[in-house]
Amino acid sequence: MAHEGHEHGPDCNHEDDDSFEIEVVELEDENGEKEEFAILEEVDFEGRHFCVLAPLDEVQAQSDGKESEEGLSLEIFEVVDDMFTALEDEEMAERLMKHLDDVAAKLEAEEEED
Repeated sequence: MAHEGHEHGPDCNHEDDDSFEIEVVELEDENGEKEEFAILEEVDFEGRHFCVLAPLDEVQAQSDGKESEEGLSLEIFEVVDDMFTALEDEEMAERLMKHLDDVAAKLEAEEEED
């Protein structure tokens, strides 16, 4: 999928931003159809850069209090030279999600200590 409207670099670190602004990327699928996604998380993992995305309409519905029973449809993309490529390696996806869960648990534990 092609990526439009977002620059990535070594200092691209959105989780340090205290504001609650949704960062949006527009991706084009192999059929040429465009869809907007919200970037939920960006992470460097095992020497690669990944983004966890969810369809923008689902994120907006959730923020408006209209959560669906299924939750958000998460998608993981590897980002190389401004190109988003869907991560199809299930084992890598599982390792990445476990890493993100571990980081979140560590941050939560640190917050409870404060």
